[in-house]
Amino acid sequence: MFTIGKKRLTSLAKTSLRYNSGSTLKPKTNVFNYAALGLGSLGAGYFAGKYFSKSNDESTVKHTGLTLDTTDASTAPLSSLDSPIYANEEQFKEGLSKIIEIVGKEHVSFDPDVLSAHNDSFYSTHHPPQPDKQKPNAVITPTSTEQVSQIMKIAHHYRLPVVASSGLTSLEGQNIHTRGPFSISLSFSEMNQILAFHPDDLDIVVQPGVGWVDLADYLSDDPKGKDLLFGPDPGIGANIGGMVGTSASGTNAFRYGTMKENVVNLTVVLADGTIIKTRQRPRKSSAGYDLTRFFIGTEGTAGIITEITLKLHVRPKVELITSAAFPTIKDAAAAAQTIIGRGIQPNAMELLNDTMMSFVNESSDGEQKLVKPTLLFKLGGPTTKAVDEQSRVVAEIAKENHAIKVERSENAEQNAELWAARRNGLWSTFQAGASRLDNPDDTQIWTTDVAVPVSNLSEAISRINDDLIEAGFDGKFSVLGHIGDGNCHFLIIYNSPDYSKVHEAVDRMVSRALQLEGTCTGEHGVGVGKRKYLSQELSESTIDTMRKLKLALDPRRILNPDKVFKIDPNDDLDEQLNAGHVIEKHECMHNH
Repeated sequence: MFTIGKKRLTSLAKTSLRYNSGSTLKPKTNVFNYAALGLGSLGAGYFAGKYFSKSNDESTVKHTGLTLDTTDASTAPLSSLDSPIYANEEQFKEGLSKIIEIVGKEHVSFDPDVLSAHNDSFYSTHHPPQPDKQKPNAVITPTSTEQVSQIMKIAHHYRLPVVASSGLTSLEGQNIHTRGPFSISLSFSEMNQILAFHPDDLDIVVQPGVGWVDLADYLSDDPKGKDLLFGPDPGIGANIGGMVGTSASGTNAFRYGTMKENVVNLTVVLADGTIIKTRQRPRKSSAGYDLTRFFIGTEGTAGIITEITLKLHVRPKVELITSAAFPTIKDAAAAAQTIIGRGIQPNAMELLNDTMMSFVNESSDGEQKLVKPTLLFKLGGPTTKAVDEQSRVVAEIAKENHAIKVERSENAEQNAELWAARRNGLWSTFQAGASRLDNPDDTQIWTTDVAVPVSNLSEAISRINDDLIEAGFDGKFSVLGHIGDGNCHFLIIYNSPDYSKVHEAVDRMVSRALQLEGTCTGEHGVGVGKRKYLSQELSESTIDTMRKLKLALDPRRILNPDKVFKIDPNDDLDEQLNAGHVIEKHECMHNH
């Protein structure tokens, strides 16, 4: 094949210009230059034609008439990629045997129940469409960063897909082994140690398998930690590694921020086994790219996090709970917006709709709660007097917005009683399926979240609430809102034949949130379930940029394949998910 470089073409063009402007050239040189220019034009024409035949997204630069070679482009459009190549059965077995030599047979499980637990759960919104194929072959439990590095060197060499997990509580199908059955689950269940505690600096270094509840217990039991707390508090069972992966937050995010605000640095093992540390331990740094924030929220697709330094906060001396019940969910949301607008900053501010309150009553042996939309506030401060003042203002604003009942706790025991309604929301909703659905033995739950600017929250909740009722889910969905930062969770219970109906309702929910300048997910992450919404929320070039970063760090596409965005132009996972595979409760009882 004849090729001619850009520099050579430029040189020939300059020669032509000199000749045409009157320069004297020897006849032999003339012939050579014309021949070279002719061949160059043919070569340039061939490549230009090839580039222009590609899609505009891939190759054209508006208004210039130029083209870009996608191998050198700043972004990676899906159409510019070939399908990834992964290990066949023989290659997988060879690579796995080398991994077993590293960790030892006692750190490898082939138990069917263990494999299933690391691939799916009954409370996950999305399940493997092809469960007999889309599953891990083995669960590996490393014990150190160095072991993870050695494992990834082998996985990279043999092209073994790797899905890392910690608490297994993800909701958007983040743990599905889409490239199974020759795929490895990397479990951090044995990397669950607290490595260093620096109370004077208000930080602590942990491994990814540490649960946030376990961390809270550690701090409360330590003389130097009893007055400190870690801010984010998502669902019970969540571990720090997964919380970093999805950029989780929880009920305290309004006061203490999400994971992005609470991580100081990370130790990350890259796809080829390279170990990096994103920064040192000071609270602020301007040294280079902020890789710490980059890895948070990448859901294990860009690197495997093996150590995390977390920020800690001084625990308020006094913290009490105030609850306020309202006639409508719109009244409750309006009250919350007023409180935020007046500069009051509760430690937490949560919204529960009337259905959620009824679910809580059905599952509780304690005092029955008022079945009305309810706001719950954690109010903290240095003294009881300071908390009393906050509580008084909150009660006044609640009453201005038609509150039916306002009550406040007086001690830690009452705190736990009032907050139990919020903490047990997911389980109360799932259990309600037995009494609310036509087939109580087929309770499925779709747990999703959206977030909008706080000024649009009242409208968003009201419109989504009305739409779900009109769609036939009255009494079959609950609302849990981290209302202080505009994040709302909708939990829908249904029988499996209604999967498509729920799916359509969630599509409309996300569409409404995006129309109100919101996001398709505030904290659950994208996984596989919300990939299709990214193109509605973000431009294709933005997603192509994310894909370029993924490919730069994971060129063989082995890290949690197919999550967040597509990496394969022949990917039909969305179509598979639309078919609506569900799981029977007996398939996941080991998770309870």
